[in-house]
Amino acid sequence: MKFINRKFILPVFIFFSFLLSESNHTSCIVNKDIRDITRNNFIEPEIIESENFVIHFTISETECQLINGECISLQSNYGYAQSIIDHAEAALIKYLEDGWENIPPDCDESITDIESPDHCINFGGNSKYDIYISNEGPGMVVPDNPYPVAPYLGGYTSYMKISTLSNSYQTLPSWNYHVVAHELHHSIQLRYGYSVSGEPGNYMHNGWFFEQTATYMQNVIYPNSSHLQTMLSNCDVVTPLTYPEYGIDYPAEIYPYRSALWQKFLVESLEDSSIVRYFWEDYGTEYASGNPVSLFPIYNDAIEYVTNNSKSLSDAYVDYATWRYFTGERSIPNNFFSESSNYCSGSTLSDFENTFTLSTNKGASLFIELPSENMDLMVSTDYLNDIQLFHIKINQENILDIVSLSSNNNSYDFDLNAEYNNVLIATSNYNDIQSSEIEFTISINDLDILGDINQDSILNVQDIVLMINIILVNDYNVIADVNEDGYVNVLDVVVMINILVGGLP
Repeated sequence: MKFINRKFILPVFIFFSFLLSESNHTSCIVNKDIRDITRNNFIEPEIIESENFVIHFTISETECQLINGECISLQSNYGYAQSIIDHAEAALIKYLEDGWENIPPDCDESITDIESPDHCINFGGNSKYDIYISNEGPGMVVPDNPYPVAPYLGGYTSYMKISTLSNSYQTLPSWNYHVVAHELHHSIQLRYGYSVSGEPGNYMHNGWFFEQTATYMQNVIYPNSSHLQTMLSNCDVVTPLTYPEYGIDYPAEIYPYRSALWQKFLVESLEDSSIVRYFWEDYGTEYASGNPVSLFPIYNDAIEYVTNNSKSLSDAYVDYATWRYFTGERSIPNNFFSESSNYCSGSTLSDFENTFTLSTNKGASLFIELPSENMDLMVSTDYLNDIQLFHIKINQENILDIVSLSSNNNSYDFDLNAEYNNVLIATSNYNDIQSSEIEFTISINDLDILGDINQDSILNVQDIVLMINIILVNDYNVIADVNEDGYVNVLDVVVMINILVGGLP
């Protein structure tokens, strides 16, 4: 295989959990023009080699690296280096067992001309994957050269850097295991393609997808890792729980790491862990075409595939919204996320008589608290094809009922019952890869005639039939509650009959 020697430096970072709250980074992909990162050339180099990796480091007390104007010691130790390479080998085995592509070789060892820029001497010495213990960041993967090998012709080789941690540890500390799993998955991701697709003037930026997956995969390698759970339990930062109104591709404020919750949801709700790999296989195929790649058609196709077309991306948005609502103090044991009680409670809105704005097509949601009163509400919008509405009713025994609302012209009408806690969930449909802002309004509907259950403006026997059906299923409808006692029962039927016999008073 002849490599194309076209180097560029676009590192991918993973932050330690204790740095997350203080970091100002908004993207994990840094352009080569902003930061110059290269392979380390140690003055007194040490290496440890395993089956698939070579780790480069120094034990010298005098070597240092200039970081932000300060020379930071590069000293490490054999135990720490061996621990990193052991974790990398174990993680790679798991990834390969799960069907992921292997990381590309660094170089072509058949090239013997030492003067050639493609000779392995320029890529760590051999074709094994290189890891450097250095100080640029907690962890990063640096794309190196194009690797146009079928079936993923847009792939890249890369190398990894892991922090010295100030030479404070003889082995990789357990709280930092996830960094190796995360960065190694970036190395595998680059086999499928890079995070920016398309051509100049028509780019699609998908760095958020790379971080979303790598963060989710940490718990595939280390099921007991608390990194993602720690991020989602922090109610003072931007997450899919504290800001459910953000789409799953929101790229700022370290949200892409925390949006791993989306992929965790898909795996747990659809009960198919292979779906994450399907995303990447489709991404790699589309990336090789040279066209801009949107993840949303890929998500939709994968969801339809694993569910035999019984669910779509729009359906997943509804379930994802519901799962996020039932977190923290609202979590229900053995329902929704396995760790939901440890997460922050999904943020809600309480001023229900209002106009709301929702982003379309990308999984944005709003959780709107409604009063525990008997009343009829109406949701009005001009964007019926872009919005999905669900009424969640929770009784005193914590039994919930989730009701999908159907539209009537440009509105949705539904009833509240004083015996329930009521919440309206609004989420987007998936119709297009582009997102826009739409509005809807919630108001109290005072125009309905008591007893006019089918809302044809006529009181007749059809309304009595519908009332009896409501009674049989033990439901409540404020329009059917003609005596306004908070219940729909035989007394309301008697009142209706009297009205029909004697006419309206």
